[in-house]
Amino acid sequence: MARFSLTTIVLATLCAGALAAEECNSDIKVAAGCEKNFKVMAQADLDTIKTCKIFKGTIDIDHMTATQLKMEGVEQLIGDLLLNGNVDLEKFSAPELQKVDGNIKIENHTILNKVEFPKLTEAKTFSMAVLPALEVISFPAGLSKVHSMRIEDTRAPKVDGFRPETLDSFTLLSNNYMKSFDFNSVKEVTGDMLVLGNNKLMTFEANQLATLKMATFLNLAQIDMPALTHVQSDLSFHENELTVLNLDKVEFIGGTMTIANNNKLTETSFKNLTRIDGALSIGNNTQLASIDGFPKLAEIHGTVDLAGGFNVYNLPVLQDVRGGMRLQTTSSQLGCSEIERKLKGENIVKGNTWSCTASMQESNMVPTVGQNPSGPNKAGGSGGSSSGGASNGNGAGSMQSGATVLATNGGLFAMSMALVYAAVFI
Repeated sequence: MARFSLTTIVLATLCAGALAAEECNSDIKVAAGCEKNFKVMAQADLDTIKTCKIFKGTIDIDHMTATQLKMEGVEQLIGDLLLNGNVDLEKFSAPELQKVDGNIKIENHTILNKVEFPKLTEAKTFSMAVLPALEVISFPAGLSKVHSMRIEDTRAPKVDGFRPETLDSFTLLSNNYMKSFDFNSVKEVTGDMLVLGNNKLMTFEANQLATLKMATFLNLAQIDMPALTHVQSDLSFHENELTVLNLDKVEFIGGTMTIANNNKLTETSFKNLTRIDGALSIGNNTQLASIDGFPKLAEIHGTVDLAGGFNVYNLPVLQDVRGGMRLQTTSSQLGCSEIERKLKGENIVKGNTWSCTASMQESNMVPTVGQNPSGPNKAGGSGGSSSGGASNGNGAGSMQSGATVLATNGGLFAMSMALVYAAVFI
């Protein structure tokens, strides 16, 4: 019977884990001629490594003139595969490639219409950006392990074979032909998640997603996240075509929640949400007639900033707002005096600033926190309450929001939201 030392067993165990990948890679035996960093100038350069099942180094394909490239033979790449700015390239394939311990970046190719990774299952990061002719994105073997994924400015209507359970970050940006995305395998995103500026008919399905750090969703027709329970930082829904926003399993939001400029939204439902550690900002959702659907929301550690045409304010168990509060509505049906008697009279709103204004002209409304991404919002709101007319005071303090505009080749455009919240109403 063979005997194994404790050290051998421990090393074998560690090498099975993703965190030890770099240490284990240093022990992998690489054949002669299969370890180098090199720049590809022609197909012949890739042919020099076709006998390398394992290749170690960076493969850089940058501004060269070939129309088709094929990286044969390589099954594992310990390093990066970088393709950038090859204006004549129409097709790239890596038929045997299964695992990339570094980064795959395929960016800035105006006529590239075929990218083939039929056996790829693992990569550290994968970026496909500014590929306006790429119509098919597919991972036939199932891309099951990837830390960071970015898909930006492609012509693809969908992505097949995207199957990771966890991600560090995810960006889906400016894919104007993409009407659906299957995110159903993912259970956790530990970093930023941005789904912005894709086809306005897009359905985004994330049926197993339970935990998010930070997420912004813009220009979606439908979003399904029925398993989501915890959001560690900010959560934003901006300029979507949703009629119902249902996140009934969410219990906790660790930052600010913004629901703004969703012109078809008629209903919000957060049946198990108990606490928001940042602000609650709901503004300019033109069909939303009531602030409702939060039956267990008891604590908001930031501000409350609500504006629109709502007739009803109903946060029945809210007991602790640590910032200030501002309500603005065009409706004459909102009873500001009753709301003030409850929220200020019982010391639920702890911040110094309070305003409630009904029967407003829409043009006189001050944008809510995060509502207007084009620049800093103006200070507004009054120090007291009013049942009608615009508020003229400046007691609301400062509100700030920011946006990053991403321009792509061919004039394609998308907006990446990065909301910045100062100490508002406090």
